[in-house]
Amino acid sequence: MSQSEIRNGRYQWWRWPFVVILPPVVALAAAFIFHWIQWFGMKMQGGYSEDGWMVLYIAPLFTAAILGWSYAWVAALTAPSAKFPASVVMSMLLAAMGGVASVAAIVGEQYPAYQAVSVSLMTFAGVCGLVGALVQIKKHGGTL
Repeated sequence: MSQSEIRNGRYQWWRWPFVVILPPVVALAAAFIFHWIQWFGMKMQGGYSEDGWMVLYIAPLFTAAILGWSYAWVAALTAPSAKFPASVVMSMLLAAMGGVASVAAIVGEQYPAYQAVSVSLMTFAGVCGLVGALVQIKKHGGTL
């Protein structure tokens, strides 16, 4: 951060608390809208049922990837400076929560095997979305 940014008041310090609040909210909204569009598209084609393998296993993977991608991007766009490091830290938090959810699903006796596999695959898809977004953010540098 340069002295001219501080002098001109361009450093918007008040945005830092929103780096913690906005990514989960916006990412969940984006994932919900994306999943709804997938569901609506499948229903309009008439080929898939709501208990079919496409809706139960494949669509959630894409939704998890969109959640991870939008989570990292919103963290980078919200941060006033150090956009890439802020996005990396927030992405690590989301990946850690996904890892805890995967371990809980695998170890938990109340979950059947297919749910444990589904949660683990969704965590992997979400991390893939995070990594893809981080690569894009790093490529753009500080020009977001």
